[in-house]
Amino acid sequence: MKVELEVKVPLDSSLEEELRKLGIRGEFKVLRESIDARRKPIFVYRVLVELPKEVAQEFLNKGIGREYREEELLSIPKVPLKKRVLVVGAGPAGLFASYVLALGGLEVVLVERGKPVEERVKDVATFWKYRRLNENSNVQFGEGGAGTFSDGKLTTRIKDRKKYFVFKTLVECGAPPEILYKSKPHIGTDKLREVIPKFREKLKSLGVEFRFNTLLKGLKIVGNRVEGVLLEDLKTGITEFLAFDYYFLALGNSARDTFFHLKEIGIALEAKPFAVGLRVIHTQKTINRIQYGRRWFKNPKLPPAEYLFTYKGKKRNVYTFCMCPGGFVICASSEKYSVVCNGMSNYLRDSGYANSAVVVQLFPSDFENDPFKAIEFQRSLERAAFVMGGGSYAMPAQRVVDFLKGESSSNLIDGGFIPEIKSARLDKLLPPEIGEPIKEAFLYWAKKVPFFLPSNATFVGVETRTSSPLRILRDKEYRSVSAFNLYPVGEGAGYAGGITSSAVDAVNGALSLLEKLNLQAKV
Repeated sequence: MKVELEVKVPLDSSLEEELRKLGIRGEFKVLRESIDARRKPIFVYRVLVELPKEVAQEFLNKGIGREYREEELLSIPKVPLKKRVLVVGAGPAGLFASYVLALGGLEVVLVERGKPVEERVKDVATFWKYRRLNENSNVQFGEGGAGTFSDGKLTTRIKDRKKYFVFKTLVECGAPPEILYKSKPHIGTDKLREVIPKFREKLKSLGVEFRFNTLLKGLKIVGNRVEGVLLEDLKTGITEFLAFDYYFLALGNSARDTFFHLKEIGIALEAKPFAVGLRVIHTQKTINRIQYGRRWFKNPKLPPAEYLFTYKGKKRNVYTFCMCPGGFVICASSEKYSVVCNGMSNYLRDSGYANSAVVVQLFPSDFENDPFKAIEFQRSLERAAFVMGGGSYAMPAQRVVDFLKGESSSNLIDGGFIPEIKSARLDKLLPPEIGEPIKEAFLYWAKKVPFFLPSNATFVGVETRTSSPLRILRDKEYRSVSAFNLYPVGEGAGYAGGITSSAVDAVNGALSLLEKLNLQAKV
């Protein structure tokens, strides 16, 4: 009989040893791994074992096990109809939409304004070293999406079981196998750069055609249907008009030029909540001590610690977001004369520094329910940050204690950022509706969490691309309410936040189209 057992493993023991104590010496499979750090840190595992029925029943009666239920495999319907689909954007949503559509038997062309990841990495390195920004190939744009230069976090709050289809596909392309069972799975930016080219080859083997350096210049809408698109080859400057049967918009949340075009041609959009703030850098040792305790934080078995803090403010709530253990704050600009920061870490998370976004909620009513006023607000902060950093894409920074006091900083943290930080008055950069709640939150956290406010903790600005400030309206079948053959999916469309949820949203959109086409074929 197959059963799942919960096994707690102290730091001075091992999973195998704890299983032996339970009388289990055969094969097992880890289904889940997490850390309980509330008191003395311990590892908590859920393992699959096969036992004689009587023995299994004893574990079930003791409440430390449950009967195993096989994970259902995702069924992707094959479509007998020959249809052509254009997918715009090669981030998680675009890649997984293309994968499912191709598995379903459709002809897929995937266009991406940026470059393949191998070339994109060189452009980003050039930007960080020489400050020469390529506005179409950077941290935000290019194969793999913005997540390629992040922590590669796959943690998500969505309950959709299709996330395991996403994880399994990534493992098939070289991602670490433990993402299938870790409670907080991550790949790391260095591993993602190896995974994405393999994913590309998988898609090509299914017939997907990739067109990099290709910008969506416009959509032609007639009635409630997209009749075609204008695409520009960014290398040659040549534009061409192409027609497809269906169109998937898998835009990142930084595709502002495309958003403005959608508004111009009458695609229904609405403002949505998003958040803006700063990044904070600590030494990783500080965060480990907070989370694991003074007696255990140096234990080599423990991974770099994470945190998630929230604060219910007087007027606005504040929360930490996209925490990167053992990582770097990076300059993630995609527009000239603007500075945006983000968090990034490699698979080993071994930089010695931890960072997290600290952001304040903003709502449509703050911008008269106009998402484009929200975009201009983001831009104004990014341009001001560029100036504060000295006009060379250095990121403006200020010690947290000085931010709270309203003073300039003479000393900043000495690492954990790429390429450069420069002392600036971030407390003057942020408008009061953002700066004041952040001050409130840090004073509150400093009282509740010992050591969270060391003298070298440093703010870096500005964090504006937490999520899309707009949503492309769609129906229950994932179709735009303005065009029945247009499918907006993923983070840029306003329906996801992060690698996993973007990929799953695209999988659902692709499945919706496949099921619809199968119904048509049967009529």
